[in-house]
Amino acid sequence: MKSFESPDETMTLKNAKGECVQLGERKFWLATAEPGWKFSRDNGPDMGTEWCPSPHRLYMLSGQMTVEMEDGTRKTIEKGDVALLPPGHDAWVEGDEQVVWFEEELDG
Repeated sequence: MKSFESPDETMTLKNAKGECVQLGERKFWLATAEPGWKFSRDNGPDMGTEWCPSPHRLYMLSGQMTVEMEDGTRKTIEKGDVALLPPGHDAWVEGDEQVVWFEEELDG
């Protein structure tokens, strides 16, 4: 058993952070994004891309986040939603509430 109170790894990004616990071969993340955060503007340039290259299987704990795929398809996910996001998406916080989600790390 592990706790996010003492994560195995912490990742700090511009306007966002992630805390990870590892159980065996699996990694679980508790992620937080601040109002105004947008992947393509805040994190993409450091990764050399405007589209997130990672897949995500997540459960939204609070806030609202809009996800846009490369083909222009958009969905807003909010508290209580479960989503599977393939690589090739942008995402941003909607409104002035912090967004918090839980996800299991997936192989790209």
